[in-house]
Amino acid sequence: MDELSEAEYAKKIARIKQIEEKIQPLWEEKKVYEAEPVEGKPKKFVTFPYPYMNGPLHVGHALSSTRVDVYARYMRLQGYNVLYPFAWHWTGEPIVGLAKRVAKGEQKTIDILTKVDGVPTEHLSKFTDPFYVANYYTAEGKKVVKRLGLSIDWRREFTTAHNEGYSRFVAWQYLTLREKGYIVKGTHPVVWCPNDKSPTGDHDRAEGEGVSPDEMSLVKFRLLKEDAFLVAATYRPETIFGATNLWVNPKALYVEALVDGERWIVSEYAAKVLPEQKHVVKVIRSFLGEELLLKEVETPLTARRLPVLPAEFVDPTFGTGVVYSVPAHAPYDYLALNDLKNKELSSELRKVVEEIRPISIISVSGYGDFPAIEECKRLGVESQKDPKAEKATENVYKLEYNKGVMKENCGKYSGKRVSDAKVEIFNELLKMGLGAVFYDTPKPVICRCGTRCIVKILEDQWFLKYGDPSWKAQARKALSLMKIFPEEARQWFLDVIEWLQDKPCTRKSGMGTPLPWDTEWIIETLSDSTVYMAYYTVSKYVNQNLIKPSQLTKEFFDYVFLGVGDLTQLSTQIGLSKELIQKVRQEFLYWYPVDLRNSAKELIANHLTFFIFHHCALFPENLWPKAISVNGLITVNGEPMHKSKGNYVSIKAALEKYGADVSRCTLINGTESLDDPDWNDKAALNMVDKIHSFIELVAHIGNGEPVETLDIDKWLLARLKQRAKEVAQHLEEMRTRSAFNIAFFEVWEDYKRYLKRCAKPNTSVQRMFIAEWSKLLHPFMPHVAQWAYNELGFHGLIEQAKYPDTQITDEEALLLIREEYLIKIEEDLTNLMRMMQGSNELEIAYATSKKRYVVLSMINSKLGDNLRVTPEMIERLSEITKEKSKAGAIAQKIIKLIAEWKAYPREWVAKMIERESEALCSFAPYLERVYGLKVKVVDEEHSEDQKRASLSLPLKPSLTLKKGP
Repeated sequence: MDELSEAEYAKKIARIKQIEEKIQPLWEEKKVYEAEPVEGKPKKFVTFPYPYMNGPLHVGHALSSTRVDVYARYMRLQGYNVLYPFAWHWTGEPIVGLAKRVAKGEQKTIDILTKVDGVPTEHLSKFTDPFYVANYYTAEGKKVVKRLGLSIDWRREFTTAHNEGYSRFVAWQYLTLREKGYIVKGTHPVVWCPNDKSPTGDHDRAEGEGVSPDEMSLVKFRLLKEDAFLVAATYRPETIFGATNLWVNPKALYVEALVDGERWIVSEYAAKVLPEQKHVVKVIRSFLGEELLLKEVETPLTARRLPVLPAEFVDPTFGTGVVYSVPAHAPYDYLALNDLKNKELSSELRKVVEEIRPISIISVSGYGDFPAIEECKRLGVESQKDPKAEKATENVYKLEYNKGVMKENCGKYSGKRVSDAKVEIFNELLKMGLGAVFYDTPKPVICRCGTRCIVKILEDQWFLKYGDPSWKAQARKALSLMKIFPEEARQWFLDVIEWLQDKPCTRKSGMGTPLPWDTEWIIETLSDSTVYMAYYTVSKYVNQNLIKPSQLTKEFFDYVFLGVGDLTQLSTQIGLSKELIQKVRQEFLYWYPVDLRNSAKELIANHLTFFIFHHCALFPENLWPKAISVNGLITVNGEPMHKSKGNYVSIKAALEKYGADVSRCTLINGTESLDDPDWNDKAALNMVDKIHSFIELVAHIGNGEPVETLDIDKWLLARLKQRAKEVAQHLEEMRTRSAFNIAFFEVWEDYKRYLKRCAKPNTSVQRMFIAEWSKLLHPFMPHVAQWAYNELGFHGLIEQAKYPDTQITDEEALLLIREEYLIKIEEDLTNLMRMMQGSNELEIAYATSKKRYVVLSMINSKLGDNLRVTPEMIERLSEITKEKSKAGAIAQKIIKLIAEWKAYPREWVAKMIERESEALCSFAPYLERVYGLKVKVVDEEHSEDQKRASLSLPLKPSLTLKKGP
C-alpha cells in the first residue's frame, strides 16, 4: 500500500470508528441487552465458551463469539427475548504456569508478554501473582468484547476461580454426578505433567490438545552373548514373524537398567517413564545408541537371529527408542532400509544390510506380497523423512488390520485374521515373559508450564466415567435430538462419543474448585466448564447482592435446577425468601435449555462433547441443549496462529487497526462450515472499502421531492423482502457467511440494478429501502447499521424494531419474476451484441398463444416433478409445428426452460407467461436507453425473421439484431 492509499484508508477507518464510538453509548444507556424473563415471549439462550484468561483475546475468539452475536441480533429482530451472557475461565494450570515463568525471569515469556500481548512493563512485577494475571487479562478482555459490539448481558458475568459462588455451583455439579455414579476412583493411564505432578487436560496444554494415551506392546529381544533384553515398542505385535532387524538411533542416549529385576536396554526417556507405569527401575549405565550397532538378538516366537541397525526415524522420546523392522509391512522400515543402502557404510555394515530381504507375512486384498513397498511407490514416498510416509503407514496398517490374514509362515497363527492374531500373539508373549504393556502419547504433549508430559498410571485418581455404555447411550440420544451446524460435524461428535473413555477430572495444582469430598484435588479445566451455562441464571442475583455465595447450598441448586426439595424448608435453612428462591427457579426454567452454543471445531473432541454428557447426567431431557454450531480454526496470513512465531492477532490489535464492524465482517466473510478462515490485511482493507462505500451512500442519499412510485420502485422493495427471507433461512442454520454475502453484497447488487433501471431513482423509496437494508446488516455490522437507520430519520434502536417483512404479495411476485425475466433477456442480448456489432435495431418475438398453452399446461401439472418428454407433449407440439420430427427437440427445450424457473412458485411463472407481451413492451424504453437500440416487440407470427422467431418459447423470446437506417 502506498502512502496516499494508506492515508485514504486511515480516513475511512477513522470515520467507521467514529460511528462505533457514537453508537455504543446508546446500547449502554438503553440497557438493551439486559435480558429478563417475559412471560409468553419466546426466548433464545445463546452461549460462547468462556475464554481462558492467560492472555489477550485473539481473532479466533472474535470469530466464534461474533457468530453467536450475529444469531442473537437476528433473533431479537425476529421478536425473541435473547440472553447472551459472558464469563471468564481461570481454572487450571495455564495462569499459574505463566506466573511461575515470569517469577523465574524467563525471557521468552517476558518478551511475549510485552511485545505480543502488549502488557505495559509496569505490570510485569505483579505478573508473578496468578490472580493479578487473571484479573489483568479479564479487565482487558472485557474492554475488547464491548468494543467488538457483542450484545452481552454483563450483569451475569463471573470468573471460575477465586469465586465462592461459582465454586459452590461446581461443587453441586460434582456431588450430584457422584451420587448418580458418574464419578469413580480408580487406576488409569493419564497424560501427566511431572513438574505439576497432576494430570494434564486439554486446556492445560501448550501443545497436544486432544491427544490421549496409547497402549503399546513391548517385545523383549534377548541380546546374544549378553544377559539383557533389547526391548522394542510396537503397535503391531503380530508382525513379529516378519521382523528382519532392530532399529536404534545411533545418536540417542540409551540406558542399561534393571527393570523389575530384568536387565533391559531402552532409551533414557523410557527409563524415566517406566517407574510411572508401575515398574521398578534401577539405571546401571547410559550410553549412545551407536554402541548397539551390529549386535544380534534372538526373536521371540521364531528364534531368528536379527542384527541391530541404525535409523534416523527412531524417536528416542517415543516408546522405548527401539523398533523392530518389518519392511514388507511397515513403510518406515522399508524406507529406512533403502536410505541405509544409499549411505556410505563400513564393509561389515554394508554386508549385513545388503543381505536383508523383506518377509511377507500378511495377505490382504488390494496389495501383493509387500504392501509397504507398493504403498510407498503408489504415493511417491522417497525417504523416511518424507511427510507422505505417515500416510502410507496409516493406509497399510488400516487395511491389514481390518482385512488382512496371517500367511502360512506364521506358525499356529496362520490363517487367522490380523485383528485376532494381534491380540493372541501379544498374550502369548506376555505368558512367555517376553512382552509387557507400555503407554505413550502418539504426539508430544507440552504442559502450559513448559514441561514435556508423559503417561502415568495413576492410582486413587477421580475419573468421569465417559466410557460407561449407558452414559454414552444418553449422549447419543441427546445428539440425535439436537441440531448440529453444519450437519457434517454430527459424525465427528458420534465418533468422539464412541471412543471417549474414562477421564481424570482433578489435578493437584492450579486454580479452581476443590473436589468437595476430597479437597486435596482441584477440579480440572475441562471438567468445571460443562454446565456452567445454568449458573448464568443465578449469577445475576449473586452479583446484585440479592443472594450471598454462602446461601448457594447443594439443596438450593437441587431446587432451582431440578425442582427437588421443600421450598419452605429450604427458605428457612438458607435464609432466603421463598419468593426469591422461586423467582430464581422460574428464571432458570424460562431460559433453559441452551438454544445455541457455538465454538471452534477443535472443541468437539473435548468440551463440546463433555457439554452433552454432563447435561444428560444432570438434567431431564427437556433441559438438554438444543443446538451446537462449530466453525473452523482461524489462521493468520495462511499460517496457524502462534505467539512464539509472531503470527498472532489479538482482538485489540484488530480493533485498533480496523474497528469493530470491519473486523466482524471480515471474520464472518472468511468462513462457513468447518473450513479454516484466514485473517489478513487484504481482506480487512477490502471490507473497509465496502463498508465505507455504504456509509457514503447513506450520507449522500438526500431527501428529494415526492414522486410517483413506479413498478421498478416496488420491485426494489419486493426484492429486499426476498433477500430478507434468504438471509433468514441461512441464519436459522448458522450459515453466517452465506447470510452476510446476501445481506451486504447481493442486496448491493440489487440496488445497483435499481439505479441502472431507473431514469430517475425515487429518493423516498431509496431511503425506505436502505432503512430496511440496515436491519438486514444489523447482525453483522451493528454500529454502522444503527447509524444508517438513524441517519435516514428512523428513530430508536434496530434491536427494538422488527425484521424486514418477508411476505411477498401476488403483485410483488410478478414484479420479481418480471425483473428476473428481463435479466435473462439482457444476458442473451449482451451475447448477441458481441457477435452482431454495429447493430442498432432489436426485434423481440414472443411465443404464440398455442405454445404458451402447452407450457402452461405442463407448469400447472408437472413443475417441481421430474419432468420428461411424454407422448401427449409430442402430440400437442406436433400440432403447432406441423412437423413431428421437430416436436421432440422443442419438447426438450421446454423441459430445460421450465427447469430454469423451478426455483419460483408455479403460479408466479404461469402469471408471467400470461403477461409476457405486456412485460416485454414495458421493457422496451429501458432497453433503448441502456443499449442504444430501437426496440420492436412482436408476436412470433408477425416477425420479420420467421425462421428465427419460430424458435421462441414462453419466457424465451427470440432476439434479432440488425442494422437499420
